[in-house]
Amino acid sequence: MSGVKTFFKEHEWILVVLLVLVFISIRLPGTDLPLHQDEYKWPMSVNPALNVSVFIPHPPIGELIYKTAGYIVGFNVHFRFVPLFFGAINLVLLYCLMKILFGRREAVVASVIWILSYFSVLASLMVDTDGQIMPFFFLLALIGYFKLKNHTGKNKWFWFSLMLIGLVAGILVKLSFALAIGAIVADFLWSKKGLFDRKTIIKYVGVGFISIIGFFVLILISKFIFPYFNLEKSLVYWEHFFTFDRGWFQTAIQVVKAVLYSSPFLILIPFLGFKEKLSKIRVFIFFIIFAFVFYIVLFDFSIGALDRYLQLLILPLTVMTAVIITPVIFTTEKRKREFVLLGIIVALILVVLQSLPHYVPPLHPKAEWISRILSLRWNFVYPFSGGSGPLGFYVSFLFMALAWIISLVALIFAKIKPQYKKLIIIFLIPIGLAYNGVFIEEYLIGFWNGSAPKLLVPAVEFIKNNPDIKKVIVYNDNGGNDIRATGKYDARLYIDPKFEVNIKDKIASFVLKEHFFVLNIPRFGSDTMYQRYFDTCQIIYNQTDKKISAIIYDCQNAPPLKP
Repeated sequence: MSGVKTFFKEHEWILVVLLVLVFISIRLPGTDLPLHQDEYKWPMSVNPALNVSVFIPHPPIGELIYKTAGYIVGFNVHFRFVPLFFGAINLVLLYCLMKILFGRREAVVASVIWILSYFSVLASLMVDTDGQIMPFFFLLALIGYFKLKNHTGKNKWFWFSLMLIGLVAGILVKLSFALAIGAIVADFLWSKKGLFDRKTIIKYVGVGFISIIGFFVLILISKFIFPYFNLEKSLVYWEHFFTFDRGWFQTAIQVVKAVLYSSPFLILIPFLGFKEKLSKIRVFIFFIIFAFVFYIVLFDFSIGALDRYLQLLILPLTVMTAVIITPVIFTTEKRKREFVLLGIIVALILVVLQSLPHYVPPLHPKAEWISRILSLRWNFVYPFSGGSGPLGFYVSFLFMALAWIISLVALIFAKIKPQYKKLIIIFLIPIGLAYNGVFIEEYLIGFWNGSAPKLLVPAVEFIKNNPDIKKVIVYNDNGGNDIRATGKYDARLYIDPKFEVNIKDKIASFVLKEHFFVLNIPRFGSDTMYQRYFDTCQIIYNQTDKKISAIIYDCQNAPPLKP
Protein backbone atom coordinates (compact mmCIF):
# COMPACT_ATOMS: atom_id res chain seq x y z
CA MET A 1 0.00 0.00 0.00
CA SER A 2 2.82 2.36 0.83
CA GLY A 3 4.31 1.62 -2.60
CA VAL A 4 1.08 2.76 -4.30
CA LYS A 5 1.04 5.95 -2.23
CA THR A 6 4.64 6.65 -3.14
CA PHE A 7 3.95 6.04 -6.83
CA PHE A 8 1.01 8.45 -6.95
CA LYS A 9 2.93 10.99 -4.91
CA GLU A 10 5.72 10.91 -7.47
CA HIS A 11 3.34 10.73 -10.45
CA GLU A 12 0.50 12.90 -9.25
CA TRP A 13 -0.73 13.62 -12.76
CA ILE A 14 -1.59 9.91 -13.21
CA LEU A 15 -3.77 10.07 -10.09
CA VAL A 16 -5.60 13.12 -11.44
CA VAL A 17 -6.10 11.47 -14.83
CA LEU A 18 -7.54 8.37 -13.14
CA LEU A 19 -9.95 10.52 -11.14
CA VAL A 20 -11.09 12.26 -14.33
CA LEU A 21 -11.57 8.91 -16.10
CA VAL A 22 -13.73 7.60 -13.24
CA PHE A 23 -15.71 10.85 -13.30
CA ILE A 24 -16.39 10.51 -17.03
CA SER A 25 -17.09 6.75 -16.99
CA ILE A 26 -19.87 7.14 -14.40
CA ARG A 27 -21.55 9.89 -16.40
CA LEU A 28 -20.96 8.60 -19.92
CA PRO A 29 -24.15 6.46 -20.01
CA GLY A 30 -26.13 9.66 -19.40
CA THR A 31 -24.80 11.63 -22.34
CA ASP A 32 -27.57 10.33 -24.62
CA LEU A 33 -30.42 11.07 -22.20
CA PRO A 34 -33.18 13.04 -23.94
CA LEU A 35 -33.09 16.81 -23.54
CA HIS A 36 -36.00 17.93 -21.39
CA GLN A 37 -38.05 21.14 -21.58
CA ASP A 38 -35.76 24.14 -20.94
CA GLU A 39 -32.70 22.07 -21.88
CA TYR A 40 -33.58 21.86 -25.56
CA LYS A 41 -33.93 25.63 -25.76
CA TRP A 42 -30.14 25.80 -25.82
CA PRO A 43 -29.55 23.83 -29.05
CA MET A 44 -32.57 25.51 -30.62
CA SER A 45 -31.21 28.93 -29.69
CA VAL A 46 -27.61 28.46 -30.82
CA ASN A 47 -28.18 26.34 -33.93
CA PRO A 48 -27.74 28.65 -36.96
CA ALA A 49 -29.52 26.13 -39.19
CA LEU A 50 -32.80 26.52 -37.28
CA ASN A 51 -35.01 29.46 -38.03
CA VAL A 52 -36.45 29.37 -34.53
CA SER A 53 -36.62 32.34 -32.22
CA VAL A 54 -35.73 31.01 -28.76
CA PHE A 55 -34.56 33.62 -26.30
CA ILE A 56 -31.86 32.91 -23.67
CA PRO A 57 -32.40 35.66 -21.04
CA HIS A 58 -28.86 35.77 -19.71
CA PRO A 59 -25.59 37.56 -20.51
CA PRO A 60 -23.89 36.22 -23.64
CA ILE A 61 -20.96 34.04 -22.54
CA GLY A 62 -23.09 30.96 -21.80
CA GLU A 63 -24.69 31.16 -25.22
CA LEU A 64 -21.27 31.70 -26.80
CA ILE A 65 -19.96 28.53 -25.13
CA TYR A 66 -22.87 26.41 -26.36
CA LYS A 67 -22.78 27.99 -29.81
CA THR A 68 -19.08 27.19 -30.13
CA ALA A 69 -19.54 23.69 -28.73
CA GLY A 70 -22.37 23.05 -31.19
CA TYR A 71 -19.92 23.16 -34.08
CA ILE A 72 -17.80 20.55 -32.29
CA VAL A 73 -20.30 18.06 -30.82
CA GLY A 74 -23.40 18.81 -32.89
CA PHE A 75 -26.42 20.91 -32.05
CA ASN A 76 -28.64 18.32 -30.36
CA VAL A 77 -27.71 14.70 -29.76
CA HIS A 78 -24.38 15.25 -28.03
CA PHE A 79 -25.07 18.52 -26.22
CA ARG A 80 -24.62 16.90 -22.80
CA PHE A 81 -20.91 16.58 -23.55
CA VAL A 82 -20.64 20.33 -22.92
CA PRO A 83 -21.46 20.26 -19.17
CA LEU A 84 -19.61 16.93 -18.92
CA PHE A 85 -16.47 18.58 -20.30
CA PHE A 86 -16.71 21.46 -17.84
CA GLY A 87 -17.42 19.02 -15.02
CA ALA A 88 -14.22 17.10 -15.76
CA ILE A 89 -12.21 20.34 -15.93
CA ASN A 90 -13.82 21.45 -12.65
CA LEU A 91 -12.64 18.22 -11.05
CA VAL A 92 -9.05 19.13 -11.93
CA LEU A 93 -9.53 22.72 -10.73
CA LEU A 94 -11.12 21.50 -7.49
CA TYR A 95 -8.15 19.19 -6.93
CA CYS A 96 -5.77 22.12 -7.45
CA LEU A 97 -7.76 24.42 -5.16
CA MET A 98 -7.93 21.88 -2.33
CA LYS A 99 -4.23 21.17 -2.65
CA ILE A 100 -3.48 24.90 -2.44
CA LEU A 101 -5.67 25.34 0.63
CA PHE A 102 -5.09 22.09 2.50
CA GLY A 103 -3.05 19.35 0.88
CA ARG A 104 -3.09 16.28 -1.36
CA ARG A 105 -5.31 14.16 0.89
CA GLU A 106 -8.07 16.76 1.03
CA ALA A 107 -7.73 17.21 -2.74
CA VAL A 108 -8.30 13.50 -3.35
CA VAL A 109 -11.23 13.25 -0.94
CA ALA A 110 -12.95 16.33 -2.40
CA SER A 111 -12.45 14.90 -5.89
CA VAL A 112 -14.04 11.58 -4.89
CA ILE A 113 -17.04 13.43 -3.40
CA TRP A 114 -17.32 15.46 -6.63
CA ILE A 115 -17.29 12.21 -8.60
CA LEU A 116 -19.81 10.25 -6.50
CA SER A 117 -22.29 12.97 -5.54
CA TYR A 118 -25.61 12.57 -7.39
CA PHE A 119 -26.16 16.34 -7.55
CA SER A 120 -22.77 16.60 -9.25
CA VAL A 121 -23.73 13.85 -11.71
CA LEU A 122 -26.97 15.66 -12.53
CA ALA A 123 -25.17 19.00 -12.90
CA SER A 124 -22.50 17.55 -15.20
CA LEU A 125 -25.18 16.20 -17.55
CA MET A 126 -27.69 19.05 -17.47
CA VAL A 127 -27.61 21.38 -20.47
CA ASP A 128 -27.41 24.76 -18.77
CA THR A 129 -24.87 27.00 -17.08
CA ASP A 130 -25.59 26.73 -13.32
CA GLY A 131 -24.26 23.23 -12.72
CA GLN A 132 -20.77 23.30 -14.24
CA ILE A 133 -20.04 26.39 -16.35
CA MET A 134 -20.52 28.90 -13.54
CA PRO A 135 -18.56 26.76 -11.04
CA PHE A 136 -15.76 26.63 -13.65
CA PHE A 137 -15.32 30.40 -13.52
CA PHE A 138 -15.82 30.41 -9.74
CA LEU A 139 -12.99 27.88 -9.34
CA LEU A 140 -10.74 29.89 -11.65
CA ALA A 141 -11.40 33.02 -9.59
CA LEU A 142 -10.84 31.17 -6.30
CA ILE A 143 -7.53 29.70 -7.39
CA GLY A 144 -6.36 33.14 -8.52
CA TYR A 145 -7.67 34.74 -5.33
CA PHE A 146 -6.03 32.34 -2.87
CA LYS A 147 -2.73 32.25 -4.77
CA LEU A 148 -2.74 36.05 -4.87
CA LYS A 149 -3.68 36.26 -1.21
CA ASN A 150 -0.62 34.25 -0.18
CA HIS A 151 1.78 35.31 -2.92
CA THR A 152 4.13 38.26 -3.15
CA GLY A 153 6.40 37.21 -6.03
CA LYS A 154 6.56 38.38 -9.62
CA ASN A 155 3.73 36.05 -10.69
CA LYS A 156 1.13 37.96 -8.69
CA TRP A 157 -0.13 39.64 -11.86
CA PHE A 158 -0.77 36.23 -13.39
CA TRP A 159 -2.92 35.19 -10.44
CA PHE A 160 -4.66 38.55 -10.43
CA SER A 161 -5.45 38.14 -14.14
CA LEU A 162 -6.76 34.62 -13.54
CA MET A 163 -9.04 35.88 -10.77
CA LEU A 164 -10.23 38.79 -12.89
CA ILE A 165 -10.97 36.56 -15.89
CA GLY A 166 -12.97 34.20 -13.69
CA LEU A 167 -15.00 37.01 -12.13
CA VAL A 168 -15.69 38.93 -15.36
CA ALA A 169 -16.48 35.87 -17.47
CA GLY A 170 -18.65 34.45 -14.68
CA ILE A 171 -20.85 37.53 -14.40
CA LEU A 172 -21.20 37.51 -18.20
CA VAL A 173 -22.56 33.97 -17.98
CA LYS A 174 -25.31 34.77 -15.49
CA LEU A 175 -26.05 37.65 -13.15
CA SER A 176 -26.38 35.31 -10.18
CA PHE A 177 -22.59 34.88 -10.39
CA ALA A 178 -22.61 38.05 -8.30
CA LEU A 179 -22.97 35.62 -5.36
CA ALA A 180 -19.49 34.25 -6.08
CA ILE A 181 -18.06 37.75 -6.47
CA GLY A 182 -19.72 38.84 -3.23
CA ALA A 183 -18.34 35.82 -1.37
CA ILE A 184 -14.76 36.56 -2.46
CA VAL A 185 -15.12 40.25 -1.61
CA ALA A 186 -16.63 39.43 1.79
CA ASP A 187 -13.84 36.96 2.57
CA PHE A 188 -11.20 39.52 1.60
CA LEU A 189 -12.75 42.28 3.71
CA TRP A 190 -13.17 39.92 6.66
CA SER A 191 -9.50 38.94 6.47
CA LYS A 192 -8.60 42.65 6.64
CA LYS A 193 -10.88 43.53 9.54
CA GLY A 194 -9.13 45.61 12.15
CA LEU A 195 -6.67 46.92 9.57
CA PHE A 196 -8.92 49.54 8.00
CA ASP A 197 -8.21 53.24 8.26
CA ARG A 198 -10.07 56.06 6.57
CA LYS A 199 -7.79 56.06 3.53
CA THR A 200 -8.17 52.30 3.02
CA ILE A 201 -11.96 52.47 3.35
CA ILE A 202 -12.15 55.22 0.73
CA LYS A 203 -9.87 53.16 -1.52
CA TYR A 204 -12.00 50.01 -1.33
CA VAL A 205 -15.27 51.91 -1.70
CA GLY A 206 -13.82 53.55 -4.80
CA VAL A 207 -12.74 50.20 -6.24
CA GLY A 208 -16.20 48.77 -5.58
CA PHE A 209 -17.92 51.75 -7.19
CA ILE A 210 -15.67 51.56 -10.27
CA SER A 211 -16.27 47.78 -10.49
CA ILE A 212 -20.06 48.27 -10.49
CA ILE A 213 -19.80 50.91 -13.22
CA GLY A 214 -17.48 48.60 -15.15
CA PHE A 215 -20.05 45.80 -14.93
CA PHE A 216 -22.79 47.97 -16.41
CA VAL A 217 -20.43 49.11 -19.15
CA LEU A 218 -19.61 45.47 -19.93
CA ILE A 219 -23.30 44.58 -20.18
CA LEU A 220 -23.97 47.53 -22.47
CA ILE A 221 -20.98 46.73 -24.68
CA SER A 222 -21.94 43.06 -24.84
CA LYS A 223 -25.07 43.78 -26.87
CA PHE A 224 -22.82 45.16 -29.64
CA ILE A 225 -20.17 42.43 -29.45
CA PHE A 226 -22.69 39.57 -29.27
CA PRO A 227 -25.62 40.37 -31.58
CA TYR A 228 -27.75 37.52 -30.17
CA PHE A 229 -27.71 39.13 -26.70
CA ASN A 230 -30.91 41.16 -26.28
CA LEU A 231 -30.47 43.38 -23.24
CA GLU A 232 -33.98 44.84 -23.42
CA LYS A 233 -35.67 41.42 -23.38
CA SER A 234 -33.34 40.28 -20.61
CA LEU A 235 -34.34 43.22 -18.44
CA VAL A 236 -38.02 42.38 -18.94
CA TYR A 237 -37.32 38.74 -18.04
CA TRP A 238 -35.38 39.67 -14.89
CA GLU A 239 -38.24 41.89 -13.75
CA HIS A 240 -40.61 38.99 -13.17
CA PHE A 241 -38.48 37.77 -10.25
CA PHE A 242 -39.29 41.04 -8.44
CA THR A 243 -42.69 40.31 -6.92
CA PHE A 244 -44.47 40.57 -3.61
CA ASP A 245 -46.86 37.75 -4.52
CA ARG A 246 -44.40 35.05 -3.53
CA GLY A 247 -44.84 31.38 -4.38
CA TRP A 248 -43.58 30.19 -1.04
CA PHE A 249 -45.03 26.68 -1.31
CA GLN A 250 -43.39 26.06 -4.69
CA THR A 251 -40.15 27.58 -3.40
CA ALA A 252 -40.22 25.18 -0.45
CA ILE A 253 -40.79 22.19 -2.75
CA GLN A 254 -37.86 23.15 -4.97
CA VAL A 255 -35.56 23.76 -2.00
CA VAL A 256 -36.50 20.36 -0.55
CA LYS A 257 -35.75 18.77 -3.92
CA ALA A 258 -32.30 20.39 -3.97
CA VAL A 259 -31.69 19.19 -0.41
CA LEU A 260 -32.72 15.64 -1.32
CA TYR A 261 -30.44 15.79 -4.36
CA SER A 262 -27.54 16.92 -2.18
CA SER A 263 -27.96 13.96 0.23
CA PRO A 264 -27.86 13.91 4.06
CA PHE A 265 -24.12 13.31 3.79
CA LEU A 266 -23.30 16.66 2.17
CA ILE A 267 -25.96 18.60 4.09
CA LEU A 268 -25.38 17.24 7.61
CA ILE A 269 -21.63 16.50 7.76
CA PRO A 270 -20.68 20.22 7.66
CA PHE A 271 -22.55 20.67 10.97
CA LEU A 272 -19.93 18.50 12.66
CA GLY A 273 -17.48 21.39 12.65
CA PHE A 274 -14.29 22.68 11.08
CA LYS A 275 -13.39 25.59 13.40
CA GLU A 276 -9.65 25.05 13.03
CA LYS A 277 -9.90 25.47 9.24
CA LEU A 278 -12.60 28.13 9.19
CA SER A 279 -10.38 30.85 7.72
CA LYS A 280 -9.69 28.76 4.61
CA ILE A 281 -13.31 27.85 3.89
CA ARG A 282 -14.90 31.14 5.02
CA VAL A 283 -15.49 32.18 1.39
CA PHE A 284 -17.77 29.16 0.92
CA ILE A 285 -19.76 29.96 4.04
CA PHE A 286 -20.29 33.49 2.73
CA PHE A 287 -21.38 32.01 -0.59
CA ILE A 288 -24.02 29.80 1.05
CA ILE A 289 -25.33 32.71 3.12
CA PHE A 290 -25.56 34.98 0.08
CA ALA A 291 -27.24 32.21 -1.95
CA PHE A 292 -29.91 31.81 0.74
CA VAL A 293 -30.58 35.54 0.86
CA PHE A 294 -30.60 35.88 -2.94
CA TYR A 295 -32.66 32.82 -3.89
CA ILE A 296 -35.02 32.58 -0.94
CA VAL A 297 -35.38 36.03 0.63
CA LEU A 298 -34.83 38.76 -1.97
CA PHE A 299 -36.32 37.33 -5.15
CA ASP A 300 -39.06 34.91 -6.11
CA PHE A 301 -37.57 32.04 -8.11
CA SER A 302 -40.57 29.77 -7.58
CA ILE A 303 -41.57 30.30 -11.21
CA GLY A 304 -38.09 29.25 -12.32
CA ALA A 305 -36.07 26.08 -11.81
CA LEU A 306 -34.79 26.90 -8.34
CA ASP A 307 -33.47 23.38 -7.75
CA ARG A 308 -31.31 23.84 -10.86
CA TYR A 309 -29.99 27.21 -9.68
CA LEU A 310 -28.99 25.66 -6.36
CA GLN A 311 -26.59 23.30 -8.13
CA LEU A 312 -23.99 25.99 -7.39
CA LEU A 313 -24.05 24.72 -3.79
CA ILE A 314 -22.31 21.49 -4.81
CA LEU A 315 -18.93 23.23 -4.74
CA PRO A 316 -19.05 24.69 -1.20
CA LEU A 317 -20.72 21.57 0.22
CA THR A 318 -18.06 19.35 -1.35
CA VAL A 319 -15.23 21.47 0.04
CA MET A 320 -16.72 21.72 3.52
CA THR A 321 -17.48 18.00 3.73
CA ALA A 322 -14.03 17.02 2.44
CA VAL A 323 -12.32 19.21 5.05
CA ILE A 324 -14.19 17.42 7.84
CA ILE A 325 -13.99 13.80 6.72
CA THR A 326 -10.37 13.73 5.43
CA PRO A 327 -8.65 13.55 8.83
CA VAL A 328 -11.29 11.04 9.93
CA ILE A 329 -10.68 8.73 6.95
CA PHE A 330 -6.98 8.61 7.71
CA THR A 331 -7.42 8.35 11.48
CA THR A 332 -6.08 5.39 13.48
CA GLU A 333 -9.19 5.24 15.66
CA LYS A 334 -9.37 1.78 17.27
CA ARG A 335 -13.08 1.13 16.55
CA LYS A 336 -12.90 2.49 13.01
CA ARG A 337 -13.54 -0.89 11.34
CA GLU A 338 -16.54 -1.64 13.56
CA PHE A 339 -18.30 1.58 12.60
CA VAL A 340 -17.44 1.16 8.92
CA LEU A 341 -19.00 -2.32 9.03
CA LEU A 342 -22.04 -1.00 10.89
CA GLY A 343 -22.47 1.74 8.29
CA ILE A 344 -22.20 -0.79 5.45
CA ILE A 345 -24.84 -3.04 7.06
CA VAL A 346 -27.26 -0.13 7.54
CA ALA A 347 -26.62 1.07 3.97
CA LEU A 348 -27.33 -2.40 2.54
CA ILE A 349 -30.56 -2.67 4.53
CA LEU A 350 -31.68 0.71 3.22
CA VAL A 351 -30.97 -0.33 -0.37
CA VAL A 352 -32.76 -3.68 0.02
CA LEU A 353 -35.85 -1.93 1.45
CA GLN A 354 -36.48 -0.65 -2.06
CA SER A 355 -37.50 -4.17 -3.08
CA LEU A 356 -40.61 -3.91 -0.88
CA PRO A 357 -43.88 -3.23 -2.76
CA HIS A 358 -44.12 0.53 -3.35
CA TYR A 359 -47.19 2.57 -4.22
CA VAL A 360 -47.09 5.19 -6.98
CA PRO A 361 -49.14 8.19 -5.81
CA PRO A 362 -50.57 10.61 -8.38
CA LEU A 363 -49.12 14.10 -8.74
CA HIS A 364 -52.36 15.63 -7.45
CA PRO A 365 -53.82 15.97 -4.89
CA LYS A 366 -50.85 16.78 -2.69
CA ALA A 367 -52.94 15.88 0.36
CA GLU A 368 -52.41 12.20 -0.39
CA TRP A 369 -48.64 12.62 -0.15
CA ILE A 370 -48.95 14.39 3.18
CA SER A 371 -51.39 11.78 4.47
CA ARG A 372 -49.07 8.90 3.67
CA ILE A 373 -46.09 10.68 5.26
CA LEU A 374 -47.99 11.53 8.47
CA SER A 375 -49.41 8.02 8.76
CA LEU A 376 -45.91 6.52 8.29
CA ARG A 377 -46.97 4.65 5.13
CA TRP A 378 -43.65 5.46 3.50
CA ASN A 379 -43.51 2.60 1.01
CA PHE A 380 -44.23 4.84 -1.97
CA VAL A 381 -42.03 6.28 -4.68
CA TYR A 382 -41.28 9.97 -5.07
CA PRO A 383 -40.91 11.44 -8.58
CA PHE A 384 -37.96 13.66 -9.48
CA SER A 385 -38.21 15.81 -12.58
CA GLY A 386 -37.88 19.48 -13.45
CA GLY A 387 -38.11 22.21 -16.04
CA SER A 388 -34.50 21.61 -17.04
CA GLY A 389 -34.49 17.91 -16.37
CA PRO A 390 -34.16 15.24 -15.52
CA LEU A 391 -36.82 13.62 -17.70
CA GLY A 392 -38.18 11.87 -14.61
CA PHE A 393 -37.28 9.01 -12.27
CA TYR A 394 -38.59 7.53 -9.04
CA VAL A 395 -36.83 6.95 -5.70
CA SER A 396 -38.32 5.15 -2.72
CA PHE A 397 -39.52 7.64 -0.10
CA LEU A 398 -38.94 4.97 2.55
CA PHE A 399 -35.29 4.72 1.50
CA MET A 400 -34.80 8.50 1.54
CA ALA A 401 -36.66 9.12 4.79
CA LEU A 402 -34.80 6.46 6.75
CA ALA A 403 -31.44 7.57 5.35
CA TRP A 404 -32.12 11.14 6.48
CA ILE A 405 -33.51 10.11 9.89
CA ILE A 406 -30.60 7.77 10.65
CA SER A 407 -28.09 10.41 9.55
CA LEU A 408 -29.81 13.12 11.59
CA VAL A 409 -29.95 10.94 14.72
CA ALA A 410 -26.27 10.13 14.28
CA LEU A 411 -25.49 13.85 13.93
CA ILE A 412 -27.38 14.69 17.13
CA PHE A 413 -25.60 11.87 18.97
CA ALA A 414 -22.23 13.22 17.78
CA LYS A 415 -23.19 16.67 19.07
CA ILE A 416 -24.17 15.26 22.46
CA LYS A 417 -21.17 12.93 22.65
CA PRO A 418 -18.40 14.77 20.78
CA GLN A 419 -15.90 12.05 21.65
CA TYR A 420 -17.74 9.84 19.15
CA LYS A 421 -17.70 12.40 16.34
CA LYS A 422 -15.02 10.67 14.27
CA LEU A 423 -16.71 7.28 14.59
CA ILE A 424 -20.08 8.77 13.63
CA ILE A 425 -18.57 10.29 10.50
CA ILE A 426 -17.07 6.91 9.61
CA PHE A 427 -20.50 5.32 10.13
CA LEU A 428 -22.17 7.90 7.86
CA ILE A 429 -19.78 7.49 4.92
CA PRO A 430 -21.24 4.16 3.63
CA ILE A 431 -24.78 5.50 4.07
CA GLY A 432 -23.85 8.60 2.07
CA LEU A 433 -22.35 6.46 -0.68
CA ALA A 434 -25.46 4.27 -0.81
CA TYR A 435 -27.82 7.25 -0.91
CA ASN A 436 -25.99 8.95 -3.76
CA GLY A 437 -25.45 5.63 -5.52
CA VAL A 438 -29.18 4.86 -5.57
CA PHE A 439 -29.98 8.31 -6.97
CA ILE A 440 -27.32 7.94 -9.67
CA GLU A 441 -28.53 4.46 -10.58
CA GLU A 442 -32.21 5.42 -10.79
CA TYR A 443 -31.37 8.53 -12.81
CA LEU A 444 -29.18 6.70 -15.32
CA ILE A 445 -30.60 3.15 -15.31
CA GLY A 446 -33.89 2.88 -13.38
CA PHE A 447 -33.24 -0.62 -12.04
CA TRP A 448 -35.69 -0.44 -9.15
CA ASN A 449 -38.50 1.73 -10.47
CA GLY A 450 -38.15 1.94 -14.24
CA SER A 451 -36.49 4.14 -16.85
CA ALA A 452 -38.39 6.89 -18.66
CA PRO A 453 -35.64 7.40 -21.31
CA LYS A 454 -35.70 3.66 -22.06
CA LEU A 455 -39.45 3.84 -22.76
CA LEU A 456 -39.17 7.02 -24.78
CA VAL A 457 -36.95 5.75 -27.61
CA PRO A 458 -39.28 3.06 -29.07
CA ALA A 459 -42.34 5.27 -28.50
CA VAL A 460 -40.81 8.07 -30.58
CA GLU A 461 -39.97 5.57 -33.33
CA PHE A 462 -43.58 4.40 -33.33
CA ILE A 463 -44.82 7.99 -33.66
CA LYS A 464 -42.32 8.73 -36.40
CA ASN A 465 -43.19 5.67 -38.49
CA ASN A 466 -46.99 5.73 -38.02
CA PRO A 467 -48.55 7.62 -40.96
CA ASP A 468 -51.88 7.94 -39.13
CA ILE A 469 -50.27 10.14 -36.48
CA LYS A 470 -50.16 13.70 -37.79
CA LYS A 471 -49.81 15.72 -34.57
CA VAL A 472 -49.05 14.76 -30.98
CA ILE A 473 -49.84 16.54 -27.72
CA VAL A 474 -47.21 15.58 -25.13
CA TYR A 475 -47.99 15.15 -21.45
CA ASN A 476 -45.64 17.20 -19.25
CA ASP A 477 -43.50 17.71 -22.36
CA ASN A 478 -41.91 14.32 -21.54
CA GLY A 479 -40.00 13.51 -24.72
CA GLY A 480 -41.10 16.75 -26.34
CA ASN A 481 -37.73 17.43 -27.94
CA ASP A 482 -37.50 13.96 -29.50
CA ILE A 483 -41.07 14.14 -30.83
CA ARG A 484 -40.37 17.63 -32.14
CA ALA A 485 -37.58 16.10 -34.23
CA THR A 486 -40.17 13.89 -35.98
CA GLY A 487 -42.06 16.98 -37.11
CA LYS A 488 -45.24 15.81 -35.35
CA TYR A 489 -45.04 17.79 -32.13
CA ASP A 490 -48.10 19.95 -31.51
CA ALA A 491 -48.21 21.13 -27.89
CA ARG A 492 -47.59 20.12 -24.30
CA LEU A 493 -50.18 19.26 -21.68
CA TYR A 494 -49.57 20.02 -18.01
CA ILE A 495 -51.65 18.27 -15.37
CA ASP A 496 -52.49 20.91 -12.80
CA PRO A 497 -55.85 21.67 -11.16
CA LYS A 498 -55.54 25.38 -12.00
CA PHE A 499 -55.53 24.54 -15.72
CA GLU A 500 -58.52 22.18 -15.64
CA VAL A 501 -61.19 24.71 -16.59
CA ASN A 502 -59.41 25.82 -19.77
CA ILE A 503 -58.40 22.29 -20.76
CA LYS A 504 -61.93 21.02 -20.16
CA ASP A 505 -63.36 23.68 -22.48
CA LYS A 506 -60.87 22.70 -25.18
CA ILE A 507 -61.65 19.02 -24.88
CA ALA A 508 -65.40 19.66 -24.88
CA SER A 509 -65.14 21.81 -28.01
CA PHE A 510 -63.21 19.10 -29.91
CA VAL A 511 -60.06 21.24 -30.06
CA LEU A 512 -57.92 18.46 -28.60
CA LYS A 513 -59.07 15.68 -30.94
CA GLU A 514 -55.57 14.47 -31.65
CA HIS A 515 -53.01 11.91 -30.52
CA PHE A 516 -51.60 12.17 -27.02
CA PHE A 517 -48.29 10.79 -25.84
CA VAL A 518 -48.30 10.10 -22.11
CA LEU A 519 -44.98 9.14 -20.56
CA ASN A 520 -46.65 8.92 -17.21
CA ILE A 521 -44.18 10.38 -14.71
CA PRO A 522 -45.23 12.05 -12.47
CA ARG A 523 -48.37 9.93 -12.64
CA PHE A 524 -51.78 11.58 -12.77
CA GLY A 525 -54.67 9.99 -10.90
CA SER A 526 -57.14 7.50 -12.37
CA ASP A 527 -60.10 9.61 -11.24
CA THR A 528 -58.89 12.85 -12.83
CA MET A 529 -60.57 14.66 -15.69
CA TYR A 530 -57.63 13.81 -17.92
CA GLN A 531 -57.75 10.07 -17.33
CA ARG A 532 -61.53 10.04 -17.80
CA TYR A 533 -61.02 11.65 -21.18
CA PHE A 534 -58.20 9.28 -22.16
CA ASP A 535 -60.42 6.33 -21.21
CA THR A 536 -62.68 7.33 -24.10
CA CYS A 537 -59.73 7.23 -26.53
CA GLN A 538 -58.13 4.28 -28.27
CA ILE A 539 -54.78 3.04 -26.97
CA ILE A 540 -52.54 2.36 -29.96
CA TYR A 541 -49.26 1.96 -28.08
CA ASN A 542 -48.59 0.83 -24.52
CA GLN A 543 -45.29 -0.13 -22.94
CA THR A 544 -44.35 -0.34 -19.25
CA ASP A 545 -41.07 -0.49 -17.38
CA LYS A 546 -41.74 -1.29 -13.75
CA LYS A 547 -43.56 1.80 -12.34
CA ILE A 548 -43.44 3.96 -15.49
CA SER A 549 -45.63 3.61 -18.57
CA ALA A 550 -45.57 5.06 -22.08
CA ILE A 551 -48.98 5.24 -23.79
CA ILE A 552 -50.11 6.77 -27.07
CA TYR A 553 -53.81 7.63 -27.21
CA ASP A 554 -55.76 8.14 -30.43
CA CYS A 555 -58.44 10.65 -29.40
CA GLN A 556 -59.59 11.65 -32.89
CA ASN A 557 -62.95 9.91 -32.42
CA ALA A 558 -63.33 10.48 -28.68
CA PRO A 559 -66.73 11.86 -27.53
CA PRO A 560 -66.93 15.25 -25.82
CA LEU A 561 -65.97 15.30 -22.18
CA LYS A 562 -69.03 15.28 -19.96
CA PRO A 563 -69.31 17.87 -17.19
